[in-house]
Amino acid sequence: MNQVIATPSPDSKKKQYRFSKRGDSGGCNFDPERGTFQAYSVNVGERKIGDKPFIFLYKGPIDQPGPRTTVLAAGRLQTSAAFKIYLGDPKSYYSDYNKSLAWEAMDMERPESTWSLDFPNYDLRREFVLKKTKHIAVDGVDKPSRLLARNWKLTSKNDPDEILAVFTGDSGFSRGRGILQINVDWGAHFEHLVLMTLVCQFLKHKQPARQGNGVFVPPPPMGSAF
Repeated sequence: MNQVIATPSPDSKKKQYRFSKRGDSGGCNFDPERGTFQAYSVNVGERKIGDKPFIFLYKGPIDQPGPRTTVLAAGRLQTSAAFKIYLGDPKSYYSDYNKSLAWEAMDMERPESTWSLDFPNYDLRREFVLKKTKHIAVDGVDKPSRLLARNWKLTSKNDPDEILAVFTGDSGFSRGRGILQINVDWGAHFEHLVLMTLVCQFLKHKQPARQGNGVFVPPPPMGSAF
């Protein structure tokens, strides 16, 4: 049976992102905590009825000069506790979106969230589980704070003992900051989904459905205080 072979990263090569929210909007940054690799930023628009995208993951920091590349986008499925994550850039002049674009659902039933991803090179599809943890933390932290609810670990559904990624929130009163550590190298597509699903987890209770006509709302312009 074909299987995805995890490539564990040496301790010095594990990717750690500093996650920080920008105000109350839900927008956030993923900056390298140590080492040199790609930074990412997220803009969050106002949610409308329907599953049109309002969350956008970009390559580059929020203050990057020039246009940024959209790598993933997400909307909220109206009829269930789930997000619809578009595997690419669904925008078309901010007036429509590519309905044929491949997408994955992130189901957010308590007490865990699940999402899946195809690995075409292995002819395999894997399901992942994101759930709270009180015992697993990023390297350099003995244990996550028990006072914080925002500590999560990512595992494969078929192998819950292998920690693929972990998020440890900062202690204190800063609820929108922490470290995301990715422990395996399964390619950029997997990494992008890890980033986006963490954002969706933060937005789980922050994006109630709004009355409206479902018209697509573009993200705010680059460099805004969003």
